[in-house]
Amino acid sequence: MPTVRAFRMALRIFSLTLIALTAPLAVHAQGSKAGDDMLNQAQAALSRGKPEEAVSILRKAIDAEPNRSDLYMLRSRARDSSGKFEAALEDASKYIELEPGDSVGYLNRARIYLSLENKDKALEDANKAIELAPKDPDGYYRRADIYNEMGKAAEAKADESKAAELEK
Repeated sequence: MPTVRAFRMALRIFSLTLIALTAPLAVHAQGSKAGDDMLNQAQAALSRGKPEEAVSILRKAIDAEPNRSDLYMLRSRARDSSGKFEAALEDASKYIELEPGDSVGYLNRARIYLSLENKDKALEDANKAIELAPKDPDGYYRRADIYNEMGKAAEAKADESKAAELEK
């Protein structure tokens, strides 16, 4: 039977995924109609479990609008879901280049670094996300996950407590 902690962790992963899928729309609402249409098609493909289709659509959208950050965020998520972590990392880094003040970009890249087993880089990005949005519990939850992977249970517990306090 799953523990409460396992359930909470699954819920956090789901919520961060949802944020990563929807946040780009709020960050960059100045795209063309064609770009918006492709973004919507790619989001639909990804939610249907077809990340390769989403990547294909997003490749065309990025060719047409190379400075549109939301396209890179979504393609990063699509590549990540298909296990193409290095390519996902490139897109996550491009998103951060275009939106350096957005903590969601750092949370996304931290998760990818963790998938690549680069815990130190993941921790750097989680710390940056917390610096940018110190009242957002997601940064503390992400850092707690990283600390758990590093075997730092006390630090993880402290971050989980901080995140729970911020959620109140």
